[in-house]
Amino acid sequence: MASTNPNIWVPKQLLQSPALLSLKNPTAIKVLMLFLIRRQCEKIRPGKRGEWIIANNGEIEFTYAEALNKWRISNSTFRRAIHDLLEKGFIDIAAGGQGVHKVKNLYAISNRWKDYGKPEYRPPALRPKGPINRGFQLGNTYGKNSRKKTPTVDDNNNSMPGSEHKAD
Repeated sequence: MASTNPNIWVPKQLLQSPALLSLKNPTAIKVLMLFLIRRQCEKIRPGKRGEWIIANNGEIEFTYAEALNKWRISNSTFRRAIHDLLEKGFIDIAAGGQGVHKVKNLYAISNRWKDYGKPEYRPPALRPKGPINRGFQLGNTYGKNSRKKTPTVDDNNNSMPGSEHKAD
């Protein structure tokens, strides 16, 4: 059964890690703690010092809207924090969302931070920076405003372009 305890357990190794100490953005530490609160841990071995796994790993949601409305973190600051956490190996994007289509990113807690600064560290494939070209593109032939309007008889004082009045 998954634990929904609001307490957060942070390993001592993480607190003393070069990856955590290299985070320059204090908001990234706040966002990391919010990710750790969202994980649901499940005990896989009984006993006092049993092993735990993250039951919802790869299914953790944290939206830009929630960061802004609930935690007062602006979109640009939240994006930089996510980028830092990805780069240092604390989280991974399990499924990339598309905000335009109301599909949310799903995140996974990662242990790559343990190798940060070592030759065996493998950085993630980061998302491209800059605007994502979605929607109508130049040259699109669909939609009412996509083509140049051709003049009609009603335009230009009831005359067609290229036609001349002929005297009968």
